[in-house]
This record gives sequence, structure tokens and C-alpha cells, in this order.
Amino acid sequence: MKQPLRAVIIGAGWAGEGHTKALRYAGVEVVAICARQSAAVQQMADRLSVAQASTDWRQTLQTVCPDIVALATPAVLRTEVVEMAADLGCHLLVEKPLAITASQARHIYQRVRAVGVKHAYAATHCYNPAYVRLKELIQQGMIGQLQEIVVTMGRRHSTPAIMPWSWMLSLSEGGGILNNAVPHLLGILETISGGQLGRIMGECRVLISQAPVVSGLHDHRDWRQQEGKFNQQNTAALEWRTTDADNVFSALIQLRANGGEIQTTIVYGRGQPMASQSNGMYFYGEQGTLSVDQMFSGQEISFQAVGGEQIEVLPVPQRLKDEVPTVGDFVQNRWCALAHDFVADIQEKAHCNYLNFRDGWRYQAAIDAVREGQGWTELPL
Repeated sequence: MKQPLRAVIIGAGWAGEGHTKALRYAGVEVVAICARQSAAVQQMADRLSVAQASTDWRQTLQTVCPDIVALATPAVLRTEVVEMAADLGCHLLVEKPLAITASQARHIYQRVRAVGVKHAYAATHCYNPAYVRLKELIQQGMIGQLQEIVVTMGRRHSTPAIMPWSWMLSLSEGGGILNNAVPHLLGILETISGGQLGRIMGECRVLISQAPVVSGLHDHRDWRQQEGKFNQQNTAALEWRTTDADNVFSALIQLRANGGEIQTTIVYGRGQPMASQSNGMYFYGEQGTLSVDQMFSGQEISFQAVGGEQIEVLPVPQRLKDEVPTVGDFVQNRWCALAHDFVADIQEKAHCNYLNFRDGWRYQAAIDAVREGQGWTELPL
């Protein structure tokens, strides 16, 4: 019998756990987890029943020579690992963002392309069944020619005055809301519209200038549990670090599809919305509007014809829901969906298209353009 593919996971946080479960779902044997903190990596390896826990990823890759390396670390730690893994002939699954800057992302993409390994980019929310259904409805002509897209998000959550320090608040570590949200958004928009990014302009702002260093917060889940619990009194004695990562942004994008351009507006703001406001995406066509609520976790699609007053709720077909794994929460399930396609591609089996490092490079170029705020910027095709 053919031996299963073998993988090494680098990163012992939320994404490292997610990639481990996803690759196992796809039939891959996870043989080792690597991370900087010995206690954290051993704890995760024990919890997930992974045989090896290592703080030396170089030695582990050289010794194990895995088929797949999954990178679930902050972006600052990516380039060296990708270079070594590619040289060993390992296929690569990498969390978003691909790199700190577009130039670094381009280098990473060119490196894996040169050696011919497979590469997957884990901006996974495009696997949402509601988005797949939106793509079908637009392709079927339900709203006629797609003319404009408006995205609003983040408005149901005010940014806390005091947030605990994490890599997400440091640009040099790969943090910021642009790095966290925009790769998902762009993957979703290109998937639904069938187009590609043409050019972009925008601006972002930093709302938090300092953050206290709180012990015991290992990954995203710990940070979320503590969010909003800190004030001047209970943080006065802690170390405070300067932060520079963006917290809100807005952008204008021109998507190119079917020989034309689709104007797209994205606003990621803050504050409590009025009752009539909703987070989500709105697709305006010649004959009507399609929308989906709740952005990344949205499930409800609505339609309103031009000139009509009635809003019709359109159910997502069960066949599309059944295509997404049901292993854990919706984030874990989408990691599993990506791993399934990625591994099937490695094994030369039938699979759906998935995002790769080329997309990660292009999306990072878009992020850089918004941060620079210098007006319209043409993006690589």
C-alpha cells in the first residue's frame, strides 16, 4: 500500500492546531510540530497526539524530510522556512498574510514556483457555502451584469481602549487588520465576481498607540477571551509596548471581469451601528441586488429586484453545505476544505481550485498600497 503523505507543522498556536487537524482530515500523517517555546509546543503535541515536539525547525525538516510543511506562525518568521522547505522539495501550506511586504511575498512565490512544489495560501473564507451560492446566482444572471460591490464590516465592535499586546499589534511581526482581514476579503471578492484585482487605493489608521504585555496569552483564543477586560488600574504596573498596526481602513478597488471593471468599496470601521445598518457584502447589478449578512460567518442571502420593495431571502442549497467538512467550528471546517483540495492536488486527484502563493503576493501588494495611501496603484496580474 502507498504510504500516507507526512507533514511537519511550524507554529503551536490556534492556526498550528487548525492546520494539524485539517491535514489529518485530508489523510496526511502529522509527524512533528515545531515552535519557539518548548512548553507550548510540547503541550500541543501531547494534546493532538503528535509524536515529535521540537524547538528546532531546521533540524526537524532535515531529519524528517516531510512531504508537506504547514506554516502557522506570524509572517515575520516565514521566508527562511519557505526557502529551506522548498529546497527540500516540500509542498507548502502557509497561513495569511504570506509575508510582511509585497516584495517579500513576491520572493516567496518565485522561490516555490522555481522548484515546482505545490503551494496553498490559507485565506479560507471563500469556502463559505453562501459565497459559493452567490457566485452561482451571479453567473446565472439573477441580477444581470454585476456593476458594483460594497462591503461593510467591523461596525458591531468598538475597538477597546486597552488591548493586550500581541504580534497582531506590530507591523514588523505581520500584524494589523489589513493583514488579518484583507486576504480573506480579496479571495472572497475574486471568487464571487469571477474577476481579478486591477487597481486599488485606500487609507488606514492606527487607533491604539500602546499596549500592555499580559502574561499567559499564548494565542488568538487567549487574547480574545481577555479582550475588553483591561483598564488603567489593572495594567498600570505592566510593561507597555508601542504599537503601530492598523486597526481600521477603507479602500476602493477596481475588479476586472468580462472585459469591464467592477467598482468595489470596502469600509472596515468601528462603533455601534444603527438598527438599519448591517455588516456584509452587497452586489449591485442591472436587474437587482444580492447581499449576504455577517461577512465572514454569513449564511443568509437576500435579493431585491430593481424597482421592487420586497426583499427575498434565498436559502443556501444543502448540496453546497455538504461540500464543506464538519469537523469543528466554521474556521476549522474551512481549513479542512483547503487541505482537502491541496492534498488532492499533490496526489494528482480531482480537486477544486484553491488560493496559492501567487494570490498571497498579489493580496500583499494590495495591502501595501492601502498602507502607503498614495492613490491608485496597479496590482500584479
